[in-house]
Amino acid sequence: MAEQDTDETENVRLPDWFDEIRPGGEMRGFFDRRLRHSLVFVERPVKRLLISFDNLSNVNDESIARVPWAYKFARDINISHLGVMAHVADWYRDEDLIQYFEKLTSEGFFEGYDRVIFAGVSMGGFAAVSFASLVPGAHVVSINPQSTLDIDLVPWETRYANGRRQDWTLPYSDASKLTRSLGRVNIFYDPYFELDKKHVERFTGKNVRIFNCRYSNHKTAVFLRKIGALKPIMRSAIFDEITENDFYKLYRARRDLPWFRGAVAQYFVDSDRNEIAERFAVAFRKRLRQNARQAANSAPDEEKIEETREQDGLQIDQVEDPVVEKEDIDEVSEALADASEQVKSEPKKRIIPNFSEELVKSPRLLGERGGSRLALVTTMKNEGPFMLEWVAYHRAIGFTDFLIYTNDCDDGTDKIAMRLEELGLAVHRDNRFKKGASPQRVALRRALREEIYQSSDWIMCSDCDEFVNVRAGDGTMPELLDAVGEADAISLCWKLFGCGDQVTYQDRFVHEHFTWSAPEDFRSKYRALGLKTLFRPSKVIRKFGVHRPKFFNDYPREFVWKDAGGQLMPESYFVQGWTAHKDFSHKHARLHHYAVRSVDSFLVKRDRGRTNHIDRDQGVSYWADMNLNTAKDDALVSNADRTRVEFDSILEDKELSRLHKEACKWHQTKVETLKSNSEWAGFFDLLQAINRPGEEPVSHDQLQQKLAAE
Repeated sequence: MAEQDTDETENVRLPDWFDEIRPGGEMRGFFDRRLRHSLVFVERPVKRLLISFDNLSNVNDESIARVPWAYKFARDINISHLGVMAHVADWYRDEDLIQYFEKLTSEGFFEGYDRVIFAGVSMGGFAAVSFASLVPGAHVVSINPQSTLDIDLVPWETRYANGRRQDWTLPYSDASKLTRSLGRVNIFYDPYFELDKKHVERFTGKNVRIFNCRYSNHKTAVFLRKIGALKPIMRSAIFDEITENDFYKLYRARRDLPWFRGAVAQYFVDSDRNEIAERFAVAFRKRLRQNARQAANSAPDEEKIEETREQDGLQIDQVEDPVVEKEDIDEVSEALADASEQVKSEPKKRIIPNFSEELVKSPRLLGERGGSRLALVTTMKNEGPFMLEWVAYHRAIGFTDFLIYTNDCDDGTDKIAMRLEELGLAVHRDNRFKKGASPQRVALRRALREEIYQSSDWIMCSDCDEFVNVRAGDGTMPELLDAVGEADAISLCWKLFGCGDQVTYQDRFVHEHFTWSAPEDFRSKYRALGLKTLFRPSKVIRKFGVHRPKFFNDYPREFVWKDAGGQLMPESYFVQGWTAHKDFSHKHARLHHYAVRSVDSFLVKRDRGRTNHIDRDQGVSYWADMNLNTAKDDALVSNADRTRVEFDSILEDKELSRLHKEACKWHQTKVETLKSNSEWAGFFDLLQAINRPGEEPVSHDQLQQKLAAE
């Protein structure tokens, strides 16, 4: 038994820094795990010390192999490194951490080095300046920093709700006032990104150097890395001083970055110069095609191509919460958002030459993943009464990660999501979008750049009213993956559930108490054939679609796509299709879709609007299509017990329990308010007469005739 345990331990991938400072390692150092942060120090021969602070995207990384930001970079140039890894999104407003750094200073930890450099991005960029003030003469590299989140000082800062709630009365809370005793303070940001600009304008002093990274949005670090400028910038800060001339020579490489095309074009669109935006985009693509032909003629060897795929030691997969999405580099219609109708109407096709794939951060290649990290991405608005059940259910069957986008919530859905993030149970994003855009599609574009997408073994878009029913084995996701066999994508078909005889809203488990549904093989309404697809992120996928991934090539031969019975999907689905074909198998799984819930709750849903097609009313026709009550299906009732265990565990947090109760109360009050209106009351009565339990669903023609007769 002991021998077996040893073998299992040897198979665990330990962090790289452990190998350096472990007994028998070549370097000295330490690891200090504290309540809200961990610190890793590795002492190396070169007498330069880099102190780095993780950014917001790293907070939920609980992997054993986690390393601090810039660890590989520091190791490669052989300098000492103190990396601070954040476990919570607290903007390092932690009295314990502050006292820790004050103690290091008083003990002379930072003395004896030729140069000490503090560095970080966004949240980490703020910390870099703030904590550097403890070390007179220290240098700083701060990318997209916030100067503070103290609402009294920056009332215009609307991002980072959790950060604004931290204790900003603690010392070192206004970074803009802490630069006087420092050496060079190098700040990199996009002057066209308004909120970042306001923060940077608060930094003054002769030692402050501002480098304008135009069109990089709030993802300047990612932008710099993609054009190969981040490592040279860091080297200069550590060993020399980067000049404006040197920087802008490096920054010229942006001309070959497709992201740059989208950002510049968007700038013209925002200025109502759509024609210039389109001309710029066309010229950019033309130049890339010319470069591609030249590259093809030079025939680079495979070794050089592989080198471009390697991590550079300064990887930042995601910087938190972009307000405007400008980096969809695959389609002009996506990159330019709501630009000219001519651009929007272009046929959807791959317009970036093959060579440019190397400029885009891709997930790991196919065949290199296991099944331990399964993620759900969702968009929510006023789903507060139901969202904790949904999270608990899917945790109980094996999902490990949840990326929750919220927008314009009135019932506290966003607050619940924020609290889930604070507890490490989910990642929350405030999903801002332009008027008329689809919240869900915007969120999925943004999800491509999230750490969850980059690192998940499997991922799927799922709504709060959708529950995965695994029919294989013990009903958990590992059993589904085993049953389906080798696959890179697995599509699950909806099974529509109606309200049954439940008219009034009750705070009860949806998956346990709604058991009337469509028959197993029902195909009379096209909505009943809808698919959602669980897939492994890979380099062949260009877009995260609502129902399925979309691909660069019409048929990527290496990608294995199956249905829920383990059968291969027809090749035509690689091009288009979101509904189940006639021979689709549900043997191992089905996606239970509780689109209407009770009649009461449907009123709130209709009042809320939809997450995808916001211009379509959820009225009588939608109810008639989705409220199907011709067969009984209690397959998920047996899952209620294990869901309850997870649910009760989540509600042990008093704040979440309070927020859940408030959401339920808001929902009930909203129902009563709507029904007090005579028009809504009539709609409420009409719904109860359509598709009662045991009745065959009414057709659209029948429904229209019935309404006309009344």
